[in-house]
Amino acid sequence: MQNDTRKKWQRASTLPKLEIIRQNLDKSDEEIGRKLGMNRAAVHALRKWYKIAKVHVFTQRQQRQLEQIRGLPQRLPAKTVAARLELSEDRARMLAKKAGYQFLGKGGARHFQWRKRMQSLPPLLSISAVARKLGVSWGWAALLCYRHKYKVTARNGRQRQRVPIRRWLKRPHHERWLASLKPAKP
Repeated sequence: MQNDTRKKWQRASTLPKLEIIRQNLDKSDEEIGRKLGMNRAAVHALRKWYKIAKVHVFTQRQQRQLEQIRGLPQRLPAKTVAARLELSEDRARMLAKKAGYQFLGKGGARHFQWRKRMQSLPPLLSISAVARKLGVSWGWAALLCYRHKYKVTARNGRQRQRVPIRRWLKRPHHERWLASLKPAKP
């Protein structure tokens, strides 16, 4: 029997296997093993023996999902992001947090919906006309006009109308003044 002086990695049967492993580093060891007719552990052992570094499939999948999230338009609802990525809502939230993505909350969604409706209105309507078009009360229409900077007109002409908005204070000024007074001596 002849003594083989070649090193192990130079053997004819190992070189093609190593080349296939290097070409398929984006696949799992199990998939590479199926191509080579080996089991997963044998592929893993070859990779470790010949120091072929590989990023795990889980990490690759997670990086791909993070890139997909970064490619989405900002401030979508969590359900929409989960549906687009075909993930659960919890998983989408976790990945979005890693990607630095911010979701649209309930308050923001409500504001966005009202802003779109206010932009669809023709210019210079009266508050009553805005209320009729939006199907809300006069006071709520006045508040929406103020929040979304919609220019309203008076009923009697083209002059702009000042939208009456109450400023809600935690304690009105006269109550603060009364509270600051010293109590009467008994």
